[in-house]
Amino acid sequence: MQLCGVLTLSLLGVGLQAQSAQVGVDPRVELMSVIFRLAGASEYSQGKIPAYNDAIDRHFAPFREHEAVRIARDLHDREGVGFDAVMSMAIHVKDVESLAETVPFDRATSLDARWRGIKARRFLVAARKFVADSDFAGFVKSEQPFYDSVDKRLRAWVAANADLTWFDRFFGSRTHAPFHLAPGLANGGASYGVHAALADGVEEIYAIPGVWKVDAEGLPVFEASWTGTVVHEFSHSYANPLIDEFAPQLDKSGDRLFEAVSAAMRRQAYGNGRTVLKESLVRAVTARYILEHQGPEAAAREVNEQRKRSFLWTGDLLALLGQYAQDRQRYPTLESFMPQVVAFFADTASRVDELARAYDAGRPKVLSMNITNGATDIDPALKEIVVRFDRPMDRGRFGINDVAAAPSPPMGKASFDESGRVFTVAVTLEPNKEYGFSLNWPGGDVFQSAEGVPLKPVEVRFHTRAAQ
Repeated sequence: MQLCGVLTLSLLGVGLQAQSAQVGVDPRVELMSVIFRLAGASEYSQGKIPAYNDAIDRHFAPFREHEAVRIARDLHDREGVGFDAVMSMAIHVKDVESLAETVPFDRATSLDARWRGIKARRFLVAARKFVADSDFAGFVKSEQPFYDSVDKRLRAWVAANADLTWFDRFFGSRTHAPFHLAPGLANGGASYGVHAALADGVEEIYAIPGVWKVDAEGLPVFEASWTGTVVHEFSHSYANPLIDEFAPQLDKSGDRLFEAVSAAMRRQAYGNGRTVLKESLVRAVTARYILEHQGPEAAAREVNEQRKRSFLWTGDLLALLGQYAQDRQRYPTLESFMPQVVAFFADTASRVDELARAYDAGRPKVLSMNITNGATDIDPALKEIVVRFDRPMDRGRFGINDVAAAPSPPMGKASFDESGRVFTVAVTLEPNKEYGFSLNWPGGDVFQSAEGVPLKPVEVRFHTRAAQ
């Protein structure tokens, strides 16, 4: 079975050789996503295309306990084979018909390490049977009109938004490194960047961005804002090997950075210092791309977005990459500049606690509320909760979350005043009852300043007095 609707495009940079790219739905990606969706992997259960989700569930419902699915479930739950490891497997097989290894797995240096050993081949044996038993080819055929529509939209997006020649210009030229852009149609907001080093010296570079928005026709929407995600995922194939190459000099710094912001990193499924370093470099590189293509204001927004995610050093690393970009005669490749990156991370790790304190000090704060946090005698006749902030907030963003063991009160109309400093929400309270709510929550940033800086989560608990 061949790739569906894949078209090879040439994207020209000024005065540079064309960079080829294969663009389109990849059945290998869809197969692995389907198997791990059936296995219950949360990261593969976030599909945002209702009709496609329904088609998957209808076609594959009888195979939820297939041997391949059981193996996938066990690998995911017991051995951590999930997230990008699943997509790494997808691109290390030739096609879904044979699931033949592109490079023998015992020599596949680019296959995610979580697959090493006999478990990869045991899974593939079962996956081949799944393809036959479930008539995966029939599913692909039935979805071909949908895939064709997706491919048409994706090709148009690439033509309008993607400068793939930039990667060689920025990182240093690579030969025999074709790009592949394959949407993860069943993956929702989860996106991945993986690469496959083949036996003939070719290194295939993949961006597999998720699809999280559809239009009224139920078709994926690829907006200009999708650019950052695609650049991020392609950059992993360049940045990750550099971090691995310099790991002896970097790992201590990475571990310290991870320790300082571990809770935020774990919420994003980043579980160790090496991963934090890779993500840090990729995010700064993405900001550099945005700076060069969209200007300083867009780059500043990107830096702020990464600070929200606790990559507090992104702006400083972006500035360092600016030094690299301005002295390419001395530093012809990013690899040649890596000693400066190593020194940057060592310095940042030494002052990461200071960075965290400075960031928290600059976040918006709650000045007052018309209820006292922890109070035990709140009047149940109270009709609204009023929160005052120390600065103008984004008036279009607000939301209240439950807290553990204390339900939030039933809430009605909510709004900010004209100043953006006063937030009011209507409530209905009962006598002698405990309530709780959170303004923002770990991993959430609904309440944020007009400049886009999120409020640190504020948890509120109170108890109403008895009826009189």
